[in-house]
Amino acid sequence: MRKIALILMLSLTMMVMVACGRTSSSTNGSTSSVTSSLSSTQQTRDDAALNAERLTPEQIAALVLYYRDAHMPGANDYDYSADMENNNQGATVKIYDKEAVPWGEGPSTKTYPKDAKVLYTIKLTSASDEDGDRLNSTYYTIVGNKVYYANSSNGIRKTGVTLAEMVTYAKTHGEVNRVLKVAKNTQIIDMRGKVTITDKDGLTTQQLGTLVALLKNPDWFKAGVQNGEMYYGTHYGYGEVADYQYVTTQGDPTSYIWFKRKGNDVTIKMIEPTENQSVAGAPMTTTHTTVTNLINNYYTSEDQQDEVNTYADQLKAEL
Repeated sequence: MRKIALILMLSLTMMVMVACGRTSSSTNGSTSSVTSSLSSTQQTRDDAALNAERLTPEQIAALVLYYRDAHMPGANDYDYSADMENNNQGATVKIYDKEAVPWGEGPSTKTYPKDAKVLYTIKLTSASDEDGDRLNSTYYTIVGNKVYYANSSNGIRKTGVTLAEMVTYAKTHGEVNRVLKVAKNTQIIDMRGKVTITDKDGLTTQQLGTLVALLKNPDWFKAGVQNGEMYYGTHYGYGEVADYQYVTTQGDPTSYIWFKRKGNDVTIKMIEPTENQSVAGAPMTTTHTTVTNLINNYYTSEDQQDEVNTYADQLKAEL
């Protein structure tokens, strides 16, 4: 009898264990199914958020950056747009008149499509250290329903692509989140009517003024920019420096650096009193440099270009 009771107890225990195993298996399968369903639902929502018929300017810019990176030579070997995934990634978009794009910001070969009027630039806020394996900026123009973006030769592609094609590509390759992530933290700055070009190379008054100031008085200039007190002008009103461009903190004459470009030559005028001279009694000094010299010394590396352009963007137009 005892043996029979023991056998019955063992049988009941095994039945309970099997039942629990089935329940656990069933539960795990159900959880996996729910997770998969939620993931699919989220992806559907993300895809729906990128609609070619109602894209925001920020989404268009991020979409162009992603699409262009994915279609550049070598894209099969490198994930050029990977930095779009960085935490809190964002971008700055600037809008320029086609004929007033700063040096280094747009195409060196002005192969704009017919009827193009403006150029858009986009640059990611943060970049990785994988130089060459990431493409974190580009420029483009829009004519009709087509986008013409940068090619691999620092020009603009001759053939355009529609926004609908770009959206479809992003969805097909599962990269909608990259576009939405960047677009969410993107700011747009309209530079139309605010840029004066000094010559056909596209160097602006703000850029040239920054380069001249870094040459002549960098500490004074940087402090003025940092304090929000540095201004620029395109035409000084009178005297020996009439029609010169300038940067200034709007103080006495020693707070001005005047400059005038003629081709590659840059004439610089300043009032620099000696220790025993008053401002009124100090003569105007004149020096010369070249655009080539300024660029070679202050605008060659990417870090230098970023520094100069950051300063130039913070200069205020003197009223």
